[in-house]
Amino acid sequence: MKYSEIKNKKQYNTYCEKHLELGQILESGKGNPDMESEYYILDLIIEDFHSKQNNPFEKLTPVDLLKALMNENVYTAYKLSKELHISQSVISDILNYKRAFSKNVIRKLAKKFNIAEQSFLKEYELIGRESKVA
Repeated sequence: MKYSEIKNKKQYNTYCEKHLELGQILESGKGNPDMESEYYILDLIIEDFHSKQNNPFEKLTPVDLLKALMNENVYTAYKLSKELHISQSVISDILNYKRAFSKNVIRKLAKKFNIAEQSFLKEYELIGRESKVA
């Protein structure tokens, strides 16, 4: 079968189904070297497609990311502060762009929401301050 770069959702689904089918055959030990090559080619094409998809959080500031995560997980500032053992005023100041994320807060948030710490390291401006935070 000849493969090309994924251009649409239908092609993506077709490739994923074939990838899964080949993976199951290879796991059962009934595969051959051609199947193995085809499996790895599909793996690379699918991975390339994933890497080119837009990340909805990419353009968010760290504060807006935190707000989105809180909203998605139904967290209030109070609930989050209690679970992470962080002062509610610290969370409130962060959410209102009045305080930067500390290393400790970043570590706790990344662990809580199971995301990379780097997600909270984008540059953004605080209210009432001349400088940007990174």
